[in-house]
Amino acid sequence: MGRYSVKRYKTKRRTRDLDLIYNDLATTKSINNLKNQPLDEYKPGLGQYYCIECAKYFENQISLDRHQKSKVHKRRVKILKERPYTPLEAEAASGVNMLKFMESVEKYKQLEHFKIENKEEYDKVNSQKRDTLSAIITGVPSEQFQKQQAETVSLDQSTQVSIEVEMEN
Repeated sequence: MGRYSVKRYKTKRRTRDLDLIYNDLATTKSINNLKNQPLDEYKPGLGQYYCIECAKYFENQISLDRHQKSKVHKRRVKILKERPYTPLEAEAASGVNMLKFMESVEKYKQLEHFKIENKEEYDKVNSQKRDTLSAIITGVPSEQFQKQQAETVSLDQSTQVSIEVEMEN
């Protein structure tokens, strides 16, 4: 009782549960939907700068990048590498819904195998950078963003050329 009961049920800073976030990271389509949300004036940064792993919105790309280098974010990513505990597992531990649990295990194995096969695509989609809010609203990309895009395109092309050369040898 007393002060600890208040802290125990405090929901002010509560984020989405790990199993929901894990499902968000399941496909590139869901990642794209979360990264490219429509403008929403009630969310920070008009809903354009979102960290999927932490389920948080940020004001601009700089603060999102700073967050992604932080210890809190890295800890969350490490936790999300493992499959989260679900109510279905709890039921299976008690001997209920074993068939449904085995089906979900097979589904997760296929999902993990698919993620390993398409790791480059997942990393590319997850590390997308966004332009400034004024550029997003006006539709005219900023000069700095255009330079960054040109650099990433040239890096992608150079890595493809080096991979092709290695395959020929």
